[in-house]
Amino acid sequence: MLEGNENANSSEDMREFILNLITEYEYKSALLKEEKSSKKNDILEMEALIKTFSQTKEKSSNFFSPNSKDYSTKDYDEELLHLKQSLDNIEEEEKKLESTISQLVNIKQKVMNYRPQNFSIGVNILEIQEQDRQRIARDLHDSTVQNLTSLIHKCELSIRLVDMDPVRTKLELNTMSNTLRSVINEIREIIYNLKPMSLDDLGLITTIERYANQLMINHDIRFNINHNKERHILPVIKLSIFRMIQEACSNAIKHSEAKSIDINISYDTNSVTVTVSDDGKGFDTEKKKDCMAPDYSGYGLSIMKERAYLLSGTMKIQSTINKGTSVTITVPITNSEREE
Repeated sequence: MLEGNENANSSEDMREFILNLITEYEYKSALLKEEKSSKKNDILEMEALIKTFSQTKEKSSNFFSPNSKDYSTKDYDEELLHLKQSLDNIEEEEKKLESTISQLVNIKQKVMNYRPQNFSIGVNILEIQEQDRQRIARDLHDSTVQNLTSLIHKCELSIRLVDMDPVRTKLELNTMSNTLRSVINEIREIIYNLKPMSLDDLGLITTIERYANQLMINHDIRFNINHNKERHILPVIKLSIFRMIQEACSNAIKHSEAKSIDINISYDTNSVTVTVSDDGKGFDTEKKKDCMAPDYSGYGLSIMKERAYLLSGTMKIQSTINKGTSVTITVPITNSEREE
């Protein structure tokens, strides 16, 4: 028995070590992507600046002295060449990092196949937290950080052009204003996804209806929501149920090519049951069981199971090829202080 525990601990230690390595290399890769994007913006701006100087000199030969070194593009041409060389180096390093990450992910998958079935509840919680952190980091990096980086470069370009091309400067400032509005909206959406305020103010049903309406606006899909009288339950249970519904709907939209999704919520005396059904292409449940993709995207079903397990609930998946998928989640109800 002791030997079994030692093997389990060793497997968990190895798994944690590899996960830390993957996280470290993914962070380096994210920094490289950001630096790569910055270099590309620098190249575009340098090319625009060289073009502006050339056009200005052509339009007004009296404005610039032919012998003036201040407005020569030679230095800018050299800087542009240096930027392109730096970009090539970054892309080469990025490929090496991606190869290393891929190898580490393969190793992690092999280690995970040998982990014991009854792993600790603490590991489950950490996995859910890590998945959420990665989602937040991905949302921030893919949109917000990129837009803010673009704003910095546009500010620098505007400073360079303000005296010799006011019209172009005004256009850049107008673009910056629109980008800022977009960034504010993206941050608001991320904050809402972290903790939907309507869950506390309006309840689970209304929050789900709003979420479904937003999905119908963004995707070509129909929603049907059925429920009985809503009960007041603990906020953590309410939020967990909403997260699982989000994941089920996201899977249906991304993977099943569904045209319609039905959400049924039933409050009983001691439990709440949620069923999310779609009319998509379905899948073979035996082949997909406990399947996880290297990029963590396959963690969706596993994370849903862990959330239900942590709430002492259950989750069942029924799917038939070309006949859709149904996810049923049952969670015991813990009354909130607000319930009479």
